[in-house]
Amino acid sequence: MNSKIKLLAISGSQREHGNCYLLAKTILDSVKVDYEIIQLAEKEIKFCNLCGKCINNGCILKDDFNQILKEMKKADGIIFVIPRYVFFSSKFLCFLERLDIIGHFRRHRGYKITFTNPDYRLFSEKPSCILAISGEGKIEKETLKITADYIKGLGVKLILHDLPPYLGVSIKGGADKGEVLKNKKGIKESKKLIEKLINSIKK
Repeated sequence: MNSKIKLLAISGSQREHGNCYLLAKTILDSVKVDYEIIQLAEKEIKFCNLCGKCINNGCILKDDFNQILKEMKKADGIIFVIPRYVFFSSKFLCFLERLDIIGHFRRHRGYKITFTNPDYRLFSEKPSCILAISGEGKIEKETLKITADYIKGLGVKLILHDLPPYLGVSIKGGADKGEVLKNKKGIKESKKLIEKLINSIKK
């Protein structure tokens, strides 16, 4: 699809082409935008070592993080598609930490300097939203809240859903691959949030 709008979906699942990926692809295929889906399951994301060298440059760790961050900056809007594990997918949590720690070091200019840098956020009001998939249970409100707090700290503009839990769409996806596609109501509500995201970009 040739469009002026480019969306990036980040699948936080540790399972390739699982329900997070399938939900994102199904919805994005139904709207008139260009899009890319990045599956963290396919990427190498190392743990931050708190070296602080990201204050002035990109992260020095040799993995896929910097390329993902580059794609996030190029996109007009970002969709975070997260699964419910015990609490978080560990790779997604590691990815959020890597994003957040750059902002932390740039904000405080490292450990020893105490002033706050006002221009520390990675993004400037870039519209973003959250789709959260559970298995048989429900997405914990705390999981959505922590995710929302992390990504808002990056400087993005979080687009809220019109129905509870508001911070994102909570979808019962089942345990088996493809089971989420049976949840027509969840797909419908997810599409509504994506369309709201697109409308915020057009404005």
